[in-house]
Amino acid sequence: MSFKIDTKLELEHLHLLVQSLEEMTDFYKTLGLQILNKTATQVEFAIPGTTKPILVLSSNEEVTIRPPRTTGLFHFAILVPSREDLAYVIGNLLNVGVPVTGAGDHIYSEAFYLNDPEGNGIEIYRDRPRSEWISDGKGGLVTGTEAVDIEGVMALYDRHRPWTGFPKGTVLGHIHLNVRVINDATTYFYIDALGLDIMTNFHDSALFISAGGYHHHIAVNTWQGVGAPVPPEQTTGLLSYTLSLSSQEALQKLVENLHTHQIPHALENGRLRVLDFNNDAMIFYVR
Repeated sequence: MSFKIDTKLELEHLHLLVQSLEEMTDFYKTLGLQILNKTATQVEFAIPGTTKPILVLSSNEEVTIRPPRTTGLFHFAILVPSREDLAYVIGNLLNVGVPVTGAGDHIYSEAFYLNDPEGNGIEIYRDRPRSEWISDGKGGLVTGTEAVDIEGVMALYDRHRPWTGFPKGTVLGHIHLNVRVINDATTYFYIDALGLDIMTNFHDSALFISAGGYHHHIAVNTWQGVGAPVPPEQTTGLLSYTLSLSSQEALQKLVENLHTHQIPHALENGRLRVLDFNNDAMIFYVR
């Protein structure tokens, strides 16, 4: 039987390298996140009322903007608990002038898209109940990009509900990456070595993968061009993303499987570090 990662895997937070820490901090405060810790070179954000980071920003004097058509972060996705909460967040962002660049109904979810001041993509979405997700008959899910019923969503916007930022229960839902190529090495890394499942396969252009039957915790695509180069060091964008497992046993089994499949990794102080194809760190720990 092939190895499967912990079905209770959760995305915890991502770490971005930024050029203007002040501007980016102001943006994410406006977006609805709360500062958890702050130094001259790093800011940690949480969902208001929580104490666990969802986003970390770091900066230094050498950072330059990520060149176009390179690998890296396509977007990170913030999952809100309900359709009413989606209307609440989007309505308030529009009220303060944060531009929404697009929207899509993905069959299992409704999503709105925007960018931060340094071009990092952000998705804000809500999931439909799992009972409404549609199987593709091959172990995955039917998806697509249809028009969102924006009127239906915004009809739920309550202008009398005070704006306090992202609501309780909001989490980091998934992360989507631009990569050089999708091939056998991609599936070997994510499926064989990490033990994730393919939920949607757009053949050579995108792969949506997850644990526990979720529609995707991680997606990779070649939409910046097949063979797109990895950006130089000290450019803006993704540094790492952290995922939590439900038990020490699950972490140990993952370590053993990475060793079996000869994937370089390091385990230190209970944190397992693995580099993905973009040289960004995937960090696993027991929550």
